[in-house]
Amino acid sequence: MIDLYQLPPEGLRLNGTTEQLALDGDASLRDLAWSVFALPSTPDVFLEVKGQAVWQGICSRCLAPLDRPLMVESQFLGSRDAELAGRGSHTLGSQDLDVVFLPEDTLDEAELVREQFELQAPMRPLCVDDCKGLCPACGKNWNKGPCQCRPEPERTPSALNQALAKALAGIKLDPES
Repeated sequence: MIDLYQLPPEGLRLNGTTEQLALDGDASLRDLAWSVFALPSTPDVFLEVKGQAVWQGICSRCLAPLDRPLMVESQFLGSRDAELAGRGSHTLGSQDLDVVFLPEDTLDEAELVREQFELQAPMRPLCVDDCKGLCPACGKNWNKGPCQCRPEPERTPSALNQALAKALAGIKLDPES
């Protein structure tokens, strides 16, 4: 835990490693190495989080397991001032920083690191950019070849749909009237 309002003037740097860390859903981080730097900036706190890990999850289309390197580098200002945090950003020196509301006197560095990695994790990861996914009928991975399911027959428009399309095509709209 970092005591945010009892930091030395030169700041505080904490480093850590974690072999495995579960994230939301079925994803996790492996071989996580991180660094947190907290520097007092009266009355606020400058925070920097850096780290790298291997993100482990599944492809959102074909459900194949994935391993992706993931890097985090974030800097922001922590403040007790709800009005400053509400504005969302603040210029500190020559840097324009996001502002987060920190009402507590202490900050759990492990939870801060987890949160920053969660924000960088892929939302809809794909094993390859053109992943074909799974057959909805049999579940076969189409990236590994076609399945034996019969393709759905192409549906022709019904007579009612054809009549409706003709009627709509004949309508003339005059936007100036």
